[in-house]
Amino acid sequence: MNQLKFLIALTLLHLLSLSGLAQVNYVRNGSFEQYSSCPFGYDQIRFADYWQAIDTVHIMGYGPLCSPEYCNKCSPVGSLVGVPLGGFYNHYPRTGDGMMEIETYYDNEYPGEYYQRDYAQGKLYDHLVAGKTYCVSFYVTLAQESQYAVNRIGAYLDNGAIDAGQDSVGCASPHPSFIPQVYTNAVIDDTTNWVKIQGNFTATGIERFITIGNFFDADNTDTVRQHPHTANYYTWYLIDDVSVIESTATAFAGTDALIGLGDTIHIGSTEEGMPCEWYVLGGTTPIGYGGGIDVHPSTTTSYVVMLDLCGHITYDTVKIYVVPAGVSSLGFPTDLIRLYPSPATNQLHIDHAANCTITITDITGNFWQQTHLLTEKETTDISTLPPGTYIATLTDDKTGDRVIKRMVKE
Repeated sequence: MNQLKFLIALTLLHLLSLSGLAQVNYVRNGSFEQYSSCPFGYDQIRFADYWQAIDTVHIMGYGPLCSPEYCNKCSPVGSLVGVPLGGFYNHYPRTGDGMMEIETYYDNEYPGEYYQRDYAQGKLYDHLVAGKTYCVSFYVTLAQESQYAVNRIGAYLDNGAIDAGQDSVGCASPHPSFIPQVYTNAVIDDTTNWVKIQGNFTATGIERFITIGNFFDADNTDTVRQHPHTANYYTWYLIDDVSVIESTATAFAGTDALIGLGDTIHIGSTEEGMPCEWYVLGGTTPIGYGGGIDVHPSTTTSYVVMLDLCGHITYDTVKIYVVPAGVSSLGFPTDLIRLYPSPATNQLHIDHAANCTITITDITGNFWQQTHLLTEKETTDISTLPPGTYIATLTDDKTGDRVIKRMVKE
């Protein structure tokens, strides 16, 4: 019951955040990191939470066929849906450990063929708002064993009506009557890099699902043959980082923070599937992708995140201050030194730092105040400090050894 309450609270918190302009992805599990079971074979997108296939069939006890593959690092060796090595690809996800694989073309489409198309359908957190503009993004790369590279890969958003159950014509036939709101006219033949497919659309208010695939028939799909001397008739693409975001949203890098040397910290948001790129300030090569990344700086470092929403590009910067590990030779275990309360208001209490000097600076290094501590329990007035995060340096009056602590004033 406690776990259920936690999940409900987490969902409510996410829904409440949807009203703001900070980056929020409406697609649940947009990076395919959450799963009910590790995949061990083909046609198992259903193992990825909030994702399913449409137009599936069961034949001779097998099924659901015509289902995308769920690929994850947790997959057993030799399962054909592992990371990085699968049955038709050798590739890592754009972010995280999971991705999916869909078949977008088969060059001999006719009734009765059971290997034509895959369509993956994901759930949104909530209905989109009528009249609002959203940017839809997802990333694709061509599986190396594909016979063709194609265009027309797209995303269709609706209330779920596109899924009519078993396809009456064949297994996952094209859907030319459903024109995706976002699709690419360019043939994507890159088997190394992740290629972004992105576009804006205005919601009608019914949209609760996103379906990804090639909805166009063979006559309206452009193809480029990749392996002319083989008899393979199929095309597979890997898919990762699916997002639906309000087009006016802005980048979010998080708040400045202070860590000890050797520590790792997560910066940015916890949103999955975001079309973000991360850089060290002043750098030109991305160091990571997604709504947030883990960093392990050895010195104070600033990071920049770029969010590209269909040409609406915003940036945000976060600075991580790195201080030396709090180890010294003050004559007693330094972990006994205690600064409290946290956050503090007008007074800061210090225990076990007799015959030391406490110097308080802000995280940019500006000096604020200094006090001599004579006994094992001291109190210093911090009422003149503005609210914020500070560095408290305790220096032994005799030896000069130091201990560095972090404190927060509210």
